[in-house]
Amino acid sequence: MSFLNPWLLFGIGAVAVPIIIHLLMKRQLKRVVWAAMRFLQASVQRNEKRLRIENLLLLLLRCALLILLALALARPALHSLGLGVLAPPGSGSETAVIAIDNSYSMCQSDGVSSRFDNARKAAQEIVDSLPPGSSAAVLLVSDVVQALIPEPTLDLALVRKTIKEAALSSRGTDLQPAFHYALELLKSRAGNRKAIYLLTDGQANGWTHAAEIHALLQGAKLEVQAYVVLTGTPEDRNLGVSELRLAGALSPARQAVRFEVQVTNYGTAEAKNVPVSLAVDNDEPCDEGAIESIAPGASKSLSLFANFRDPGFRTVTARLPADRVPADDRRTLALSAFEQARVLLVDGNPGTEPRDSEVFYLRNALTPVPSAQQAEYFIKTDTIAPADFDSAKLDEYDVVVLANAPDLSATAPEALDRYLRRGGGLIVFPGDKIDVAFYDGKLPFLPAKFGAVYGDDTRYFTLHSKDYEHPIVSIWKDPASGSLDTAHFHRAFELKIPARQRAPTADGKAQPDAPRVVVPFADGQPAFVERTWGLGRVVQFASTAGTAWNDLPVRPVFVPLIHRVLGALVNRRSERLNVPVGGRFTYLCEPELLGKPVTVVKPVAGSVAVETGTNADAAADRSARTRPGRVELVNGEPMLRFDETELAGAYEVNVAGDPPLTLKFAAQASPEESKLAEFTQFDSLSPLRVMRRRPNENLRERIARERGGTEIWFPLAILALVVACTETMLAARFSRSK
Repeated sequence: MSFLNPWLLFGIGAVAVPIIIHLLMKRQLKRVVWAAMRFLQASVQRNEKRLRIENLLLLLLRCALLILLALALARPALHSLGLGVLAPPGSGSETAVIAIDNSYSMCQSDGVSSRFDNARKAAQEIVDSLPPGSSAAVLLVSDVVQALIPEPTLDLALVRKTIKEAALSSRGTDLQPAFHYALELLKSRAGNRKAIYLLTDGQANGWTHAAEIHALLQGAKLEVQAYVVLTGTPEDRNLGVSELRLAGALSPARQAVRFEVQVTNYGTAEAKNVPVSLAVDNDEPCDEGAIESIAPGASKSLSLFANFRDPGFRTVTARLPADRVPADDRRTLALSAFEQARVLLVDGNPGTEPRDSEVFYLRNALTPVPSAQQAEYFIKTDTIAPADFDSAKLDEYDVVVLANAPDLSATAPEALDRYLRRGGGLIVFPGDKIDVAFYDGKLPFLPAKFGAVYGDDTRYFTLHSKDYEHPIVSIWKDPASGSLDTAHFHRAFELKIPARQRAPTADGKAQPDAPRVVVPFADGQPAFVERTWGLGRVVQFASTAGTAWNDLPVRPVFVPLIHRVLGALVNRRSERLNVPVGGRFTYLCEPELLGKPVTVVKPVAGSVAVETGTNADAAADRSARTRPGRVELVNGEPMLRFDETELAGAYEVNVAGDPPLTLKFAAQASPEESKLAEFTQFDSLSPLRVMRRRPNENLRERIARERGGTEIWFPLAILALVVACTETMLAARFSRSK
């Protein structure tokens, strides 16, 4: 129990007034003996005990009346389960932190309004319920905390305006940082009553750190009261595009390019005949298909094809029919469609005949078409000797291949390092002519060190036959694609990945540029490995590109394998065009663009294009979504950077120049946010108070009741009236002559 007017409790001291009066009214009678006294004495002795009881009863009623009046005026309030924070005497105002969940699960609709809309309405009602003189801060919370009003303000009109203009994001949910931020904010604030109001949908994903939240609340339970208001109703049906990826090796223009669309059933019932479409940019769907059925909790994939009419930056969007969770009904992938991919082959062993060349099979695998069609094919190759490497313009090529090349010039390592950092690709095939000391000592960007050569012509070994998890070889998880273990290897270098490069970072994650084994040999030794270096990527093989040490080049899997390796290097640039929601987009620009102004047009919230309204409305909407920027010098390179990627979908970037540069990138939300199961262990988070906002309910009175408890002044006032009436009636009765 607490009291809303605790100072009036001092009125209980008035109970001393009737007691004092009672004591003062007692008189010391002078004893006089007279003859008739003996006849009255007997009567007085008979009534003395009754009179004493009557006076005492009247005294108690008068004291009770004053106590009840003081209690009623102090406005006592009862808190359920005793969880209320007892406000000190004289408190009335409140310092509040209003935290609104704006993660993308809050876009779920009940057919009328979204959970986020309901949360904003509830936040407005909480502000309306604050006592006079209160202050409030406003936070938007997801997996990060965005302080819209970082310090509590007395300007509640500003608080209402800020809540009204709050925007939904496509971020995931982690509510532990929100509680930590709010408690730290309130810790430094002076005041009698402090409270946190979190408005969320109760999605289980947001409470993965429930134990830490409980510890935070327990540590502050005597100072801060925390409330959770759940908005929206549970949903048991939801289909979402959980993955969209380029399934083909490359993305050339004017060629059919295959994409893989994965759809997940996050509901509790089987989904049947699920239509899926694929569109390029904002055009009409270019391909459509349907998934026959998806079991609850399961995922299924569908292959769809797109054709890029022109080279350049493109976005591909997979769509599902709209449901009540619109954020995951589409997913966008950005990529760069190219006119042609240029490959520079450095032949370390040209041989006397064309077939003896180290790059003979490699060159034919890269351009697997008749000679008459090679001029039109989208992969172009140039072959040079190691001695001509210094004169080659590396930036004109997408990929450089060192095939059994001996040590290069002293300036080659620096040129390759610069080429890789700017986004180039490098493939290294060893052989009997390489200088191991040069490769291991001068080329620090290689994923592994070359060890000793093992194997001989009397026996062979093969590639691993299963667990193809790396994207380059993942297609061979399907036996219908063939098998990598058909190739026979007689010799190979031992590839040694330095231990310091294998070691995880302090948080247990892999290092950003840590080498990865693409596929091992059957004995577990790496067959080829890869790593990123700057904006580029390096792939290093353990055996030769020709048939000197193996017969892989004459196996059917060689052509698709080389194309997928080439795709992994060329598409490295497209990988930079896709960032997770909230991630930083970076793009390396040409030197002449340094300092040029940049405009970035963000996607529409919910990734729904504006299709109605006038051209002026569309222009105003685009202007509201446009953010300015500039190409800056970062680590000595002209770099375009953009951080405001809180919305999933396609972003358009325009860089002023002559000619201007226009590119596109995409932000992709985590599919984990599509799991709408609710957290069910709120009881374990005491002293957290949880309430669910009912449809069309105004929370103002409910929040006020939760804040102050259930007031009982009215019953006390009624009881005081009853006591006053009883005292009056008894006093009149006792005063009658007897």
